Amino acid sequence: MPPITTQQTSSVSVFLRRIALVQYPFAWILLLAHGISAEKVVPALGLLPLTASFLLSGLLLHRDALAAAGSPIQLLSPRNVMCCDFAIAWLQLPLLIFSWISLTDGGYRYDTSQTILGTYGTVFMMVDCGIHFYFALTDVFHILLSPSCECPHCQSVHRRGRGGISLPADEEYTPLQSDVEGQESSREAAMEQV
Repeated sequence: MPPITTQQTSSVSVFLRRIALVQYPFAWILLLAHGISAEKVVPALGLLPLTASFLLSGLLLHRDALAAAGSPIQLLSPRNVMCCDFAIAWLQLPLLIFSWISLTDGGYRYDTSQTILGTYGTVFMMVDCGIHFYFALTDVFHILLSPSCECPHCQSVHRRGRGGISLPADEEYTPLQSDVEGQESSREAAMEQV
């Protein structure tokens, strides 16, 4: 299996962030309709983390579009993005569980149409929760694998890896949308300095 490159992971990141943007209007309609018709708060309360996800994804995609155009804009650090992803994911998980519990509160006698509408609304919450857990866990693994010390010894140990396994020395920030020409020129400049 070939190693995953930065361009492949960035295209996955862009795709997942766009899914979070595209699904928001549909989730908003379904969850709000269920909340109004069933007069229940819990599934509709899932709009809060979905809105946060929508705003975070839009901000990151906009920031990376500006960075690809040559702007030195850096609104959020990678650790702040990781914290936001963790907060959104951990806020959605209990809301999902309480939503599923509240959809079947009536025991054997519950309104089928309300249950179906609420269940369709929670599908968007599940997808969004999975997206943010994916980003949060990959960021945690990146932090755990990256060296915490900047001294030359620690950098050489990190490049070598433990047990002879070669680990990639990634940068802390990689934009979601890659600028191929910018990467090539930065590589050439780095090679000239060496």
